[in-house]
Amino acid sequence: ALNVTVADGTSAGALTIFPGTGTAPGTTTLSFAAGKSRASNVTVGLVNGLLSVADLQQAGTVNLVLDVGGYFQ
Repeated sequence: ALNVTVADGTSAGALTIFPGTGTAPGTTTLSFAAGKSRASNVTVGLVNGLLSVADLQQAGTVNLVLDVGGYFQ
């Protein structure tokens, strides 16, 4: 269970967080506007202890903070 926060995006965009590596699914975890901070909660599994983040901005950068709130066994 994660809290996903984005801040200081230089352009609008979206992030997709997904288990493991490879091709990102066609879903969006969090959409954001330029210069705005946004947060959301997400529950995502791990594959071999890994998760990936796909930045779907056309151009620019964004700061990402992932806070682990807990885990399930």
